[in-house]
Amino acid sequence: MISFCEPVDAFMRSSKVHLKRLRVSGSTRAPGWLGSVSFRVVPGDLTGDYSSRWAPAAAGVARAVVKAAHQYGQVRIWAEDAPPQYIYSDGGIGGTTSQLPPEPVAPLKRSYATGLSQVIFFAEPTLQSVQLPDGFDNRSSPLAGEFLTVGKKPESGETLKQSCADDPARDGQLVRMVVTGIDPSGFFVTDVSACRLREVINDATGTAQVRVPEPPEPCLVGTVPLEQTDAGVGVCQISQGACHSTGECHSYSPSTFGHMFVYNYSFPDGLDQGDLLWTLAGSVQEFTSTTQLTFPSWSIAEKVRQLPPDQWDKWLKFAQPTPVSARTCGSDNKPDPFLTESLCGHNKRNLKMESLESGLVRLKQLRMPRVFKNCDFNADGTVPFFCEQKPSTTWFWGSCAFNASGGTDPEAPNDLAERSCNQDCVVGMNDYSDTICSEQSTYLGFGQYVVELAPPGLAAAGLDDSLAARYSLLPLTTGVATPSTGLADGAPYAIACTVPVKVHFGSAPAVATAADPSLAANTPLWHTLAGDESAVSIIPVGPVPAGAQCSLALNPRVRINLITKDAIPELQPDCSETDADADKALQCKSVHQATFDVVGHLRHVQPARPRWSVTPRDPDDVCCHPGPGLSCPFPIKPCP
Repeated sequence: MISFCEPVDAFMRSSKVHLKRLRVSGSTRAPGWLGSVSFRVVPGDLTGDYSSRWAPAAAGVARAVVKAAHQYGQVRIWAEDAPPQYIYSDGGIGGTTSQLPPEPVAPLKRSYATGLSQVIFFAEPTLQSVQLPDGFDNRSSPLAGEFLTVGKKPESGETLKQSCADDPARDGQLVRMVVTGIDPSGFFVTDVSACRLREVINDATGTAQVRVPEPPEPCLVGTVPLEQTDAGVGVCQISQGACHSTGECHSYSPSTFGHMFVYNYSFPDGLDQGDLLWTLAGSVQEFTSTTQLTFPSWSIAEKVRQLPPDQWDKWLKFAQPTPVSARTCGSDNKPDPFLTESLCGHNKRNLKMESLESGLVRLKQLRMPRVFKNCDFNADGTVPFFCEQKPSTTWFWGSCAFNASGGTDPEAPNDLAERSCNQDCVVGMNDYSDTICSEQSTYLGFGQYVVELAPPGLAAAGLDDSLAARYSLLPLTTGVATPSTGLADGAPYAIACTVPVKVHFGSAPAVATAADPSLAANTPLWHTLAGDESAVSIIPVGPVPAGAQCSLALNPRVRINLITKDAIPELQPDCSETDADADKALQCKSVHQATFDVVGHLRHVQPARPRWSVTPRDPDDVCCHPGPGLSCPFPIKPCP
């Protein structure tokens, strides 16, 4: 028997636990026992090297410092007369094995006697603590494999409250988990009271890991920005600290990491969108890098469908969708996009997207694919995906068959053909450089297809203004708007203006006239330069109000996946405008010519390209801006 004979000191922040003394062999010390004891922490994971995973005994007493992480709730240290837990790395045993204790020599052997410390109390788990990664890697939860319960039932006599060091407004609030959507195999839930978290910009070495930080919280005097007043001191809006400028305040993650998909294996009967939960329990698992609870159970605090219909969104209204922008996707604030920026959230270090995982997001001015290309040439139901490579000085898309030497293994001819087809289609290269293409077998097998996000430009036109260096603002007050530099040959551009205008693309110097095509106010125009086009000219139609302007941007053509097969089965993106059925042909043209605003749940699909997908809940989550002379495709309604 092993017993803890003195109190255990727990340092919650450092996750180190000091064992003052262990006694071997029950209430009486075994002075002749010179073995070693190893440690476990339940729940939790041991950290550090082998020196903190075991301790030698002298005269029946062992002293040690145990290092651990991922503790929650009621934690105990286990001490055992057993081999220490190994550190596994690259499929084998890692760490400095010379630090391990010698094992008993026959006829001696381990007794596996075990003792437990008294309970050490750590914070109870929340959805946020389950989702928040240890470092800059969005592929897994730190609590993967744990079976846990989030929340407290009222009959327990306890409550679970938020502990928010950087968010005083939510500190101490009751945890409120709201069902944000029902899925054929489960449901999505959001903790609407979760702490807003300061964005971590650098890793432990001080190396910057965030391309473009979120804008800092404003420094306010009352509700007015400090910069608009004569006051010398304001208050940071979220952290409530004193500030002399907005630059002294913090940036916060786009969302709270407080979202989860609960995999129920079937439709969750008795649960409705908008319901409030007391508790949520299950095993934490990773599916394609989306953290989810499996083998779940839950208790309902309030069923909103028992209330009048105008109160069905009583709790759901607190789970507002978060916009996804180029900044959220991880793009640089530079005019020229980096290779991987064509796929939203492709970088595994992107915690902006991770903070939104399984939460509701909003996308604006999406464009649907015009081409569905089947790259599954051998009809085996799979298509190789592709990865970024930099064997010398230039990044490019290539094989993912990396080997230990840092190169890639040769591809079989069919794999090479399928992978090249897939990457050209999805990224928009070679034959698909001027269109939006989605790989067809992926759509048929998983229902997901590639859509293009809004290009940079005026927010009033539904474009993406999150990265100021990605677009130019051209004033119209002089009557003519022209960029200061020439346009790139054959490149795609996006234009939007705050007033109706005429637009002319041509050779320099381009001059717009009343005979050129019209562009309505706050309406995007997508145009790929052709022939001798190298310049653009824009003139207003009618009087020019003060502040009238246009935005002009090189379109980086950022892609993300969309899944509509369950929510809107009538919407058929894989269609033909030359279909023999006239109604289907018209519907297809309406799909191709429209742009769409979408609300849906964001999921991580690590093997996919792009790696993130959005799933609307029903037709009301999608609206359209119809093409010229067309209506929205059935059953989509026009955007307000």
